[in-house]
Amino acid sequence: MNMMKDAFNLHIIGDKNEKKVLLIHGVGFYWETCFEKLIKQLEDHCCIIVPELEGHCKQPSSVMTSVMNTADKIVEELKNAGIKTIDLVYGISLGASIALEICLKKQIELKCMLLDSGQYESMGEMTQQFSEIMTQQFLGILKGEHLMSPVKENMGYFRNQDIEVLQPLIYPEINENVLYHAFMSAYSYDIQEREEHIDIKTLIMLGGNELYAKRSIQLIEAKCLLKPQVLEFPEKGHAEVLSLEPEKIGNVILKEILK
Repeated sequence: MNMMKDAFNLHIIGDKNEKKVLLIHGVGFYWETCFEKLIKQLEDHCCIIVPELEGHCKQPSSVMTSVMNTADKIVEELKNAGIKTIDLVYGISLGASIALEICLKKQIELKCMLLDSGQYESMGEMTQQFSEIMTQQFLGILKGEHLMSPVKENMGYFRNQDIEVLQPLIYPEINENVLYHAFMSAYSYDIQEREEHIDIKTLIMLGGNELYAKRSIQLIEAKCLLKPQVLEFPEKGHAEVLSLEPEKIGNVILKEILK
């Protein structure tokens, strides 16, 4: 793999003159293991760009402060790398919010956006409490402890597959402070009052068992000038396809960029 690493931990795999796919990971996930199989599937067909979210590394020097600030940093580093156009951006969970924010900023030309199980509505007064709860839940997953029942149900892990799905995605050395600030950023993000619109082809992906992700579809639809396409994977929970069957996501991406 031909890889360059820029100032904001921006990994570029392949020739920047080829079609470009931007992959953005979720809270607590590690870019290399999270996208390993997807990268192998795509690398012969396009240039792949993967930013690390702040703190999601062995020796974190910073934490996330907001989705908007992280999107700004990624846009800046893309420009620094001479990248002005992205053929497709894929974001999972928090990464979907960041992908959406990059789209709304309109500083990088995006041709297609694939949003996987994002959340685009603030938790309001419950933001801090939910962030604290989810931080401990993710740390528990790393120890082999199942999510508490309400969290498991909301994320769609009806077959008790939460550890199987999430443990391989979460960075094993992630620390509590990094997780907390990432969840705070995710749960604070809200597009309901935004005036900007989505003017590119948009696909919404989710597991059929996810509860909150389904409620988020209408938030995206309200911002799209063209009706988005919804891709629902039956009987799947949050990030389950990415974790266990990433080739299905790769097939969607290839179908779009090879048109």
